[in-house]
Amino acid sequence: MSDWQFVRRVLIVVAIGALAAAIYALSNLLLVIFAAVLCCIALRTLMAPLVRATSMPEPLALAVVVVLIVTVSAGLVLQFGSKLSDQIAYLAQNAPQALHKLSESFDLGAVSGQVGGSAIGALAAGALTVGSSIAGAVAGFVLVLIGGIYLAASPQLYRRGAMVLVPKHWQSVVSSTLDDSGFALGRWLYAQGIAMVVIGVLTGVGMWVAGVPSPLALGLIAGATEFIPIVGPIVGAIPALLLASTLGWDTTLAALAVAIAVQQIENNLVMPFVVGRVVELPAAVGMFATVAMGLLFGPLGLLLGYPLAIVADVAIRRLYVRETLGKPVEIPAERQRKAEGD
Repeated sequence: MSDWQFVRRVLIVVAIGALAAAIYALSNLLLVIFAAVLCCIALRTLMAPLVRATSMPEPLALAVVVVLIVTVSAGLVLQFGSKLSDQIAYLAQNAPQALHKLSESFDLGAVSGQVGGSAIGALAAGALTVGSSIAGAVAGFVLVLIGGIYLAASPQLYRRGAMVLVPKHWQSVVSSTLDDSGFALGRWLYAQGIAMVVIGVLTGVGMWVAGVPSPLALGLIAGATEFIPIVGPIVGAIPALLLASTLGWDTTLAALAVAIAVQQIENNLVMPFVVGRVVELPAAVGMFATVAMGLLFGPLGLLLGYPLAIVADVAIRRLYVRETLGKPVEIPAERQRKAEGD
């Protein structure tokens, strides 16, 4: 090996290491971009029926969808905003007191000291800090929303730009992978939207029947945390159980029964019916992927861990197992798209 060949290989290794370090340093930005892509897919999923029914141009359909979302959101705020604000204030005031009381009763301080030094403990602590910075959360949400609107307005423009970076002989298979990933993510978002509404309504009604204070706020929290698969339902049930614990064991057990019943409905009816045929991701894979992303990238990684696992599953099946290893493999999104196309 000549000196130049040796230096060239060293430079390649250094460049790969520098690229990996840059990607990790920019991981939060990349996750925000991925969240904007999810927002784009959601908007275009809502646009599709409107375009098919009216044949209106896509930019106009996007504007109509955005206006409808803003109008419905404003209407809900005007209708329930005051009551919801009071209930959230009550929750914020009483939940810490309930947690302190439970900590004293069951000596949770010793348990937290043992768990806090572990990786899972760090993940749990990070998850509890989500939303601690209101300004940062709002800024991130606005950035994702605006980015999603831009992407939804002209997705082919950004797709062509990305495909330029792919070698020509790989462009066809990478394009198909993007199609299957987008289709699977669209179905997953559709299922998540239904699940969030169902979980929020059932939780709110169930906690009201059980006599837990602030049922509207608890339903909102349960619906919002439902976006995080596997981990989210646990986090969403904690505030309800904390408030119920201040009213005695009867109310606590009733609140726990409501939380379990609601999750059984979601796990056995909503998600399998809507998304099971397209996203056949094993539960253990989804759980560990969500936890791993949370450990690596914090709350944002925890939030986006499952959809990232969906994309990775499609990419591994098509690019590695089928194209690299040459083995036959079924891709659920590809099968479903063909079935719907027929």
